[in-house]
Amino acid sequence: MKTISLDTLITTLKAASTAHHDYESNALQGTPDERWAGWYAAYVLGRLGDFTTPTTLTGLLTKAPSSDNWATSTAKYLMKHRTN
Repeated sequence: MKTISLDTLITTLKAASTAHHDYESNALQGTPDERWAGWYAAYVLGRLGDFTTPTTLTGLLTKAPSSDNWATSTAKYLMKHRTN
């Protein structure tokens, strides 16, 4: 598995958030995506490579605490809890 930096993960999560918003707005016609974590995991791993498994990343994304700065708090959570 490859190593990534916190800043890289934050940037990628922000990009995933923007892309996912577009996906929900357009492809899903405004319907909330109940499988959002898998979508984010695929996006992030597609951009950054296999720094963790898709199943692990999807699970961690659903458990990450919510905050006003979601990308940063989630990236910190992922870096702390991911397994290689």
